[in-house]
Amino acid sequence: MAIARPATTPTPPPMLIQTADGCALELRHHPGPGKPVLLVHGASAQSGTFRIGETETLVGHLLGAAERFDVWTLDWRASMLRVRDIYCKNRSTDFSIDAAARNDIPAAITAMRQQGVTAKIGVLGHCMGGAIVTQGIVEGVLPAADVENVVITALGLFYRAAIDNVVKAEDGVLEELLFDHHQDLLHPTKQWTNTVCQRDPGDGDWDPLLQKPYEIWKQTPLPHKPCIDPICPRVSYMFGMPYIPANIPKIHATSLALQFGYIPVQFLLHCCQNLRRGYAAPYVPRDRRGRSLTQQDGLLKRDAFRDRKVTLITGDLNSLWHRDSIDTMYEWLLRGRKTDRPPVVKHVLPGYGHQDLHWGTNAPVDVFPKIVKGLQGILDPA
Repeated sequence: MAIARPATTPTPPPMLIQTADGCALELRHHPGPGKPVLLVHGASAQSGTFRIGETETLVGHLLGAAERFDVWTLDWRASMLRVRDIYCKNRSTDFSIDAAARNDIPAAITAMRQQGVTAKIGVLGHCMGGAIVTQGIVEGVLPAADVENVVITALGLFYRAAIDNVVKAEDGVLEELLFDHHQDLLHPTKQWTNTVCQRDPGDGDWDPLLQKPYEIWKQTPLPHKPCIDPICPRVSYMFGMPYIPANIPKIHATSLALQFGYIPVQFLLHCCQNLRRGYAAPYVPRDRRGRSLTQQDGLLKRDAFRDRKVTLITGDLNSLWHRDSIDTMYEWLLRGRKTDRPPVVKHVLPGYGHQDLHWGTNAPVDVFPKIVKGLQGILDPA
């Protein structure tokens, strides 16, 4: 009996683009006659996250919508398709959220302009893609003249997570991995060796700093059970459960290994620093002896959003980035005088988690129309 497969959209060949700090990224184009849009995936994932779905892909939906968008996707420095090559070219590459926000999306927009795009570009950022989009806005590298309509799914400038992720962010393991054990990349299933640039290290246990607590965690009710794909519990331990399995039965059974890969430990550590603070702030290089984080709220600039139209979307069951991440972003944008607030709408979708916002069986009906309206600048609360 044939295994049911998810819907996919063909992957265009990549255009290699260079960032100001020397990272080679991949930009892909799905041509269409309508408004130009750029889709930015989460860390450890890839742009293919928008080209797969249980019944329809987001890219396919955007190409087939009444607007018939001109769709571009970016594989940035934390993409599973780029991170190893970038690292192996220059092991001292800055993999912080700051570096990605300042360099990666601006490089994509420059390349789109060079390819003939003249209109304002709608941007969708998912997960850490949403984090670097919103940080790029407040850092002034994504001016409203280029990017006006913004859709953020799951995460913006405010970092909230389930309690098990909060605990993991506090345990100091990532600092030990990076500064003491000199481990620069982490993969859901592969072991780590310093020869990663010469040969694939293959699947195996993580460093004992991670493997031992993972073995304990597997005995708790937190992992999804049963799960026949070994990547499922490992990626859930790394990030928190990144989907509601019942919403993505075909992808869960056939395609998870193609959707998650290497993530820089420095990038993951910066995520944990922001989670401990609760909001986006510059990366603090330090060792285990200086774990306290001083208040740094210089990135919380509401004025940067004044000339934008912002759509915020998450699932009420999101256990990777808690819905409070989007709730707080929404409430923060609505502070102050009404004349100073940006147009903003929020959608918290019942029964959805994280990746299933884009992959789920009913996402084309429940989620995609809201994304379309957001990219069009139509802020409909329905």
